[in-house]
Amino acid sequence: MSKTTINIGEYFFEYDETRGIITNSHGKNISADVEKISNGEFSVLVDGKSFHIFFSKTQNSPNATVNNFIFEIQRETLRDKLNKKLSKESGNNNSSITVKAPMPGLISKVLLAEGASVNSGDGVLIVEAMKMENEIKTLRSGVLKKIFVTEKQTVEKNDQLFTIE
Repeated sequence: MSKTTINIGEYFFEYDETRGIITNSHGKNISADVEKISNGEFSVLVDGKSFHIFFSKTQNSPNATVNNFIFEIQRETLRDKLNKKLSKESGNNNSSITVKAPMPGLISKVLLAEGASVNSGDGVLIVEAMKMENEIKTLRSGVLKKIFVTEKQTVEKNDQLFTIE
């Protein structure tokens, strides 16, 4: 199952690529007919309305041009949602967060060392699960205070991986 959440401006939509269903921010399922025109360009028919969508990336962020209106977009996959859910954040931004394993697997590589400065989205380690490598990224900027795992160590879902302060 492949679901993607797309934030366009103040609206968000969840697109189930396998079923061709879009769920809007009100939880209403919308049947969508999506046709790829070219790389990054789509024609979408939703409830009898046609939309021409072109995805592009500027220096700062990806954009979606929908019927000649440009929107900054944020794409969030199920893995991103799970990582956010499994990370534990207390009170304020000055506190530490602990990122937990989103799935069982093997730590194939630790990319950074304790004490390293990190930016939001930096990769810290790689978990191999079901013959796929999954890069576990930071959820915010800070200092990598503690790494709880080592290379070649097996982890279970929800095991602590690292802490950022």
